[in-house]
Amino acid sequence: MSIRLRLTLAFSTLLVASLVVFGVTVASVLHWVLTDSIDRTLEETVRGVIENIRPEPRLTELGLPTIVFTLPNLDVFRASSVFVQIWGADGRLTYQSGNMNYPTPLDPEALSASVETRRNVSIGGAPVRVLTHPVQVAPTGRILGHIQAGISLETTLEAQSRVTVIMLVVGLIALGVSAALGGALLERALRPVESIATAASQIATGDDLSRRIPYNGPPDELGQLTGIFNATLARLEKLFTAQRRFVADVSHELRTPLTVIQANVDLIRRYGADPDSLEAIGSESKRMARLVNDLLLLAQADAGELPLDLQDIELDTVVLEVFNQARLLDEAGSRLALGRFEPVRVRGDNDRLKQLLLNLISNALKYTPPEGVVRLSVWAEGGEAVMQVADTGEGIPPEDLPYIFDRFYRVDKARARKHGGAGLGLSIAHWIAQAHGGRITVESTVGVGTTFNVRLPRAIPTADSVRETRPAIRIPRRLRPGGEEAEH
Repeated sequence: MSIRLRLTLAFSTLLVASLVVFGVTVASVLHWVLTDSIDRTLEETVRGVIENIRPEPRLTELGLPTIVFTLPNLDVFRASSVFVQIWGADGRLTYQSGNMNYPTPLDPEALSASVETRRNVSIGGAPVRVLTHPVQVAPTGRILGHIQAGISLETTLEAQSRVTVIMLVVGLIALGVSAALGGALLERALRPVESIATAASQIATGDDLSRRIPYNGPPDELGQLTGIFNATLARLEKLFTAQRRFVADVSHELRTPLTVIQANVDLIRRYGADPDSLEAIGSESKRMARLVNDLLLLAQADAGELPLDLQDIELDTVVLEVFNQARLLDEAGSRLALGRFEPVRVRGDNDRLKQLLLNLISNALKYTPPEGVVRLSVWAEGGEAVMQVADTGEGIPPEDLPYIFDRFYRVDKARARKHGGAGLGLSIAHWIAQAHGGRITVESTVGVGTTFNVRLPRAIPTADSVRETRPAIRIPRRLRPGGEEAEH
């Protein structure tokens, strides 16, 4: 059963229940109003009879004293449709209205009651509402007789029957119209859902993640659902594209060293051990090991299985240690220099932050000429600690800047291959910065140089850290910009 049919049935059932409740309520209220109106008419009639009744003492045919009630014409009480009987205490009919000829009591059972009663009775097969009022002597409470007033209920019941029929017909018409309109409206409202289902089916069968669902309706729940679905498709398309590129890049990166290793192994088998072949095999094996380690690191980071050992550390000390280690990577021997250098504390993982800086410095040294400069700086700026690696190298084209942190992305494939890079260093640096609650940005101008800024939250100072004093770190004159010697 489709959603549209289920919703239509649910709405129709709810409407039927509402109409039934409404109909029962209207019928009950109508019955109460009509009955109350009849009772008021009967009470007014009885009150008029009591006010105008004139008891007269007389003798019966047997010579016994009795009381006879006389009453003017009922039109005086404006109750020409009301039947009135007056019965004496001896059970004899002493008066009845001229609009009836009924020698028996309207309600025989009520003549024995000492209180006023109202009942529906049947007279000649016709329903009648009867009010019986005892006539009593005030001082003694002696009952002199009973007044019975009745009104036929045929008109009332006929009115109730007509109202019921009208409500039933109107309800059936309303049910049919609402079911038809509800089905049409639901079909229109659920059309975007059908479009989503169709697009999802086509994507599942055709593997086409570039499809999007068009939607021109209001920004309601279905509009939001369509937008979320399109955003999900865009994210899936990006992820699948990245996955395909990732697999292709990994295959490409591994194929080259494997090919070199295989070729050198074949040479060794044919001509014997050769130092150059062994060196090539060792170099490519190390390259593969680095690639596999980087991939494992990123996989663990994506899976959340690479926890950080967070501690309060002196970031300037970390930067200086990395600077000394990075001097071994500088083949030219004079490109590295320290720039702005200020003490600042952060909460971070000492080893991972060193890895971040080494990746940035290694990347800068690869593309900076021997006469260039790679400057490493650190300082505090508001609530952040800033580490900067700036070089005077070749620069990065503007169109490549948004993608340099993507895995295996290289601005110049041939140049990266020459330097042995796999395009993972900047991705790892980007992850480390984010894992510390910071961010990494890049600014570059082709032919001028590139600047990487890493911003990390500063550590909240404590009483112990404020009292702690550190020995001054002397930076040699040749490592400072301008050649001056400085301490901090």
